[in-house]
Formats: sequence, C-alpha cells, structure tokens
Amino acid sequence: MKMSKFSIKKKSKEIPTEAVIAYSKGNMLEKIGKKDQAIQSYIVAGNQNHVKAQYRLGELYLEKKQYVEAEKWFSFAYKSGKEEAAFDLGNMYYNIEGYEYALYWYEKQALNGDLRCQNNLGVVHFKLRDFHNSEKWLKIAANANNGVACFNLGNIYVSLNREEDAIEYYKKGHILGNNECKFNLAILYMKNNMEKEAVSLYKQLYKSGYEKGCYNLGLYMEINENYDEAERYYKKSADKGHVKSQYRLAYLYDEKNFNEDAIEYYLKAIDSNYTMAKFRLGNLYNRQNTIESAKLYYDLACNDSMVEAKNNFAGLYFEEKNYEKAIKYYEEAIVDGCKVALENLGDLYYQTKDYQKAISYYLRNSTSVSCQKKLADIYMEAENTDEAIIWYKKASNNEDIESSYKLGLIYEDLNNLEDAKKYYLLAAKKNHLNSKLHLGRIYYNEGNYEESKKMLDVCANENNAYAQHMVGLIYENYYSDHTNAKYWYEKSKNQGLVESIFNLGQISLKLEEDELAKKYFKQGVEAKNKDSEYMLAGIYLKKGRNMYKKLGEEDVFNSKDIYDSIPEFKLNTESFLIPEFKEFEVVKDEDDEEYIPNYILQIDENLEDMYEARLQKMLVETKFGYK
Repeated sequence: MKMSKFSIKKKSKEIPTEAVIAYSKGNMLEKIGKKDQAIQSYIVAGNQNHVKAQYRLGELYLEKKQYVEAEKWFSFAYKSGKEEAAFDLGNMYYNIEGYEYALYWYEKQALNGDLRCQNNLGVVHFKLRDFHNSEKWLKIAANANNGVACFNLGNIYVSLNREEDAIEYYKKGHILGNNECKFNLAILYMKNNMEKEAVSLYKQLYKSGYEKGCYNLGLYMEINENYDEAERYYKKSADKGHVKSQYRLAYLYDEKNFNEDAIEYYLKAIDSNYTMAKFRLGNLYNRQNTIESAKLYYDLACNDSMVEAKNNFAGLYFEEKNYEKAIKYYEEAIVDGCKVALENLGDLYYQTKDYQKAISYYLRNSTSVSCQKKLADIYMEAENTDEAIIWYKKASNNEDIESSYKLGLIYEDLNNLEDAKKYYLLAAKKNHLNSKLHLGRIYYNEGNYEESKKMLDVCANENNAYAQHMVGLIYENYYSDHTNAKYWYEKSKNQGLVESIFNLGQISLKLEEDELAKKYFKQGVEAKNKDSEYMLAGIYLKKGRNMYKKLGEEDVFNSKDIYDSIPEFKLNTESFLIPEFKEFEVVKDEDDEEYIPNYILQIDENLEDMYEARLQKMLVETKFGYK
C-alpha cells in the first residue's frame, strides 16, 4: 500500500495488559482451530481498543458473512488507526453490491494515496455509470504506475470507442507487467491485423504461464497449420486447467491417432463438462470399436442435448439390432433437426423391410442425394419404374454419377436410346467406365464407329475383354487396319474370348496366311466354337478338293470323280463374331456387405470464432491480488 505524506497515523493509546493477554489468547486459540473461542477473547481485547484484535474480528466476521459485525469491528480498527480497514470495508461493500458505502470507504484511503483504493474507487464509479469520476481516479492510479488501473482505464476507453487511448494505457500496463493488459492489447492488435505484434505479446504471456494467452497463441498456430507449435502452447495452459486448451490439444492428438494422449486430455476437458470433448471421445472409442465406452460418452453428450451425439448413440444400438433404443435416439435427434438421423431411421426401416416407413423418412430428407438414390432403389425393387426414374433424375441432377448410369440402363432397357445416351454421357464425362462401355456398344450398333471407338478405347485400356475385342473389330472393319485389329484381338483372346480367336483366324485368311488361320481355328475348335470348326473344315475341304484336282489330272484312281463330286465353294472371310456384352465388375469390399449407419464423425468448428475474447470485466484489488 502506498501512503502519501498526508496519511494520518493516530497515536496509539496505551493498551491495558488485560487486552494484550486476551489478544494473545485469541491468537493461540485460532491457531489450534478454536475460532469461536478465539472471537470471544478478541472481543475482550477489542473492547479495550486493541487495534489488532478489532481488525482481526472484522476479518473473522467477514469470513462468516456476518457483515454488520464485520463493519462494526473494521470501523473500530479504522478509528484506532488501522487505515487498512477502510480498504477492507470498501471491498466488503463492493462484494455485496453496496456501492455507495464502498465509495465512502475507498475514498477515505484514495485521498491518502492508496493506489488500490484509487483503482477500486474508479471501478465503483464505473459500476454507477459515473464515467467522469471513474476515469479521474483510474488515471490517478494508472499515472502512479498501477498496472490494474491501466487495465481498467483501457477497458473504459474501449467501451467509449476511444481505442487509441485504450492502447496507450494497455501498453503502459504491459510495460508494468500486467498480464491482463498484455492480453487485451494482443486482442486489439489481432483485430487491427497486427499479427506479429500480437504473437509477440502472446509469447510473453506463454512464458509467464497466462492461460488465455497460451490458448490464443495455440489457436493462432493451429489456424496457420503449425500443429507442433499449437500443441506446445496448448499443453502449457491445458496442464494448468484451461478447458478449451485441453479440448483443442486432445483434438490435435486425436487427428494424429495419438489415442492415449487424446483420451487423457479429452477426459480433463470432460471433468469441466466440455460437451464437444464428450462427443469426440465417443467418436474415438467408436472408431476403436470400444463400444461400451463410446456409449458412455455419447450418452453424456446426449444429456447436454447434443444432436450429433444422439444420432451416433442411436447408430450403436442400430448395429446391435436394438431397434427400440435406436429409434428412440434417432427420433430425439430428428426433433432437434438432424437430417442424418432421418436417413438413418429410413435405413433402419428399410433393413427391417418396413418399406413404407423407410420411404416416409427418406422423403423428409428428399434433398439429400443418398436419400434420393435409396428412394429410387426401393421403387426399382418394387418394379415401379416411373417413380424410380423420378428419383434417379433428382440424384442425377445433383451430379450423382451412379444415378445417371442407372437411368441409362433403364432407358436402354426400354429401347429409348436417345435418353440412354444422354444419361450415359453424363456419367461418362466423369469417367464412369461402364457408362462408356454401354455408349461404345450403342454407337457401334448405330454405325457411329468413331464415337464408339472413343468410348471403347478407354475401357479396352482398362482391360475389359469385350471392349478390347470391339476395338479390334472397329480397326478391322472400319479402318482396315489389320495390325491394330490383331493387337486388340490378341489381348481379348488372352482373356478367354473365343470370338476373338475366330476373328483372328478370319484376318489370317484375308491375309492368305492359311497356316496361321488353321492355328487359330484349331484353338477355337478346342474351345468348342462351332464357327471355328466350320471354318477349319472349310479350309481342309478346299485344300482336299485342290489335291483331288491335281491327282485327277494324273489319273490317280478315281480322283477326278471325287473332284467333280465336290462342288466349288468360297470360304466367307468377311464374317466375324461379337462376344457377349460384359461390364466391368464392381469389386465390393467385405465391409460393404455389412450395413453401417451414418455416423457424424466430424463437426466443422470455426476456429476464428474460438479465440478467448477481450477481458471486459473491471478488476478490483484485494489483499491477495485482484479479481
């Protein structure tokens, strides 16, 4: 406490021995925990003007919240020369919102130069909306280097939109070592895009262990994707009990799959009832398939009315086929506006073959592409093609490739090739291979070989045997390019297409490579292909007739008669075979066979909105610091 030269110290009256003994006795009784007996001894001493006893009685009655008695004994102590009692009385009345009385007592010592009382007097005037006197007293204290007063004065100036003046006093308080001034100054610097200056202040706060400063610095680093630094800053404040730091640190560990560390800090945040920590810990245990633990933390988050937790809690029961509980929590989530729960509940009814209820829930989320597709699938299963088309079109319009492809299939099956091409093209533009395969076939059948080849080339290079064969066929018949035709036929032949073997034989005949043709046709015969057998027989017959002709010319036996009995014929080298149309196989993961509900595993959090805000509460000084 700073006293001015005008501080009045009253001369101590001579204290009776009885009072001294009574005070000492009270002091001893208090030390051994007998406060009520101590009070009685202090009263004996206080009534004989023992100032320490009077002051101690004021403190003890204040602890007991017996304000009338506290006021009585502090007043006695003040009159006996204990000026500190005025500060205590001011604080007592401030805490019970007796602001007029607080003004009275603070002012007594403020006029004597007590910086704490000057600061507190300024705060009380602010509470009473007397900004003039508030600024007056806070300036007196601030100009005498009271850091808390600098902070309070800065806050007043911010509230009055005098930001430059606020910065001036926050700076002064910062120089005096006041962390609250440092923190608020950093906030204003960030607001004014002075990030370098703000970070410098936050780093100073980190060194002094100021929790909110550590947290904001960690958040700044996280936003700027400097995660190692973010962890370091969060950890300091997290270990001091700052709940937001505990949560963000746990989240960073969670993202790196440092599960043990994540669990440790989620639990610390949960101890402070932080809802998002409960939810994310539930998700962590869900991913680990530690279902009972996941249920526990989802349940805790549900009790905080967190809609995403209700959806996920229901999902665990859904997977266990505990449909009653699953429906209960899905319905609660739906009431709270969870669209994902609508789809999940639709899935539940679909799984249990209650198709009408499934449709009703999908319809309530009909803007969702996945719900549109599921509605279309249900109608297709029910052979209601018209309704299926409606919903596949909605999904297709939302750029769902698979729905465009399915529409192509439907229209192709209905022989509506123009609409089939339209929807196949939508999917093909996004590299849907089976759509390209279908388009290749349609274009080929229409005689549009160039477009057909464009589509089939892609599929052939993806090792589809049908596409490889058809590309070979287009090279053979449209481009008369036997080299490339043979190249692609060989590829499809190696995948077991007997039609490719036959066509290779035909090309060989055209090129008068009879021995090679025989080789291919023999392979075809071995594969039980009658067309190859026919062509091979024709080759042999033609060759035999020619041999009989030569033998007949030499009058060997009845060769001439045999030659004459075999009619002249020409092998049809222009015929070709087209294999059965075969799509790419869609390989499904084993996990795809088992239905898993839609869990909400990520919630977008706007980190920019998560900074600790500027400290606005005015600070009053106490015997133990300030609050």
